[in-house]
Amino acid sequence: MNRIILGALLFWTTTLWADGPLSSKMDTYLVTEKNGQEEMIATQEASPGDVIEYRLVYTNEAEQPLSGLEITGPIPANTAYLKDSASADVNAEFTVSIDDGSSFELEPVTRTTTGPDGQSKNIIVAPSDYTQLRWVPENGIQPGQVLEYRYRVKVQ
Repeated sequence: MNRIILGALLFWTTTLWADGPLSSKMDTYLVTEKNGQEEMIATQEASPGDVIEYRLVYTNEAEQPLSGLEITGPIPANTAYLKDSASADVNAEFTVSIDDGSSFELEPVTRTTTGPDGQSKNIIVAPSDYTQLRWVPENGIQPGQVLEYRYRVKVQ
């Protein structure tokens, strides 16, 4: 059985801001169903077909507000973002990348293609093609405030 280890991604994310005024952590949960109810089980491994929920948690450890935040969530290799699964505790502009973070766009992401008949048409890029997600909160983060951003992927 092929299993994906989520630990390396978690280590990088949780240590990114460990010694600064903004602390962060990323938790991963296996999304399952039990007795008709959705259940979350903390995990660091996943198998093909599993749905994983990522929770990015940021805490302002400073004594003053912090601004200019850009919260970026990766979509790991061998996973696909699940449409409309992103959410945040605060109002934030939500954008996505289809090019490993080189650029971010509002949804729906569209591209112009030329068909076999030579006609150009706009197509909507499938959410499963997203490579990263980004939130830019409308307001800063106040001292002691905790912000949480969530999204789901399916392991392929």
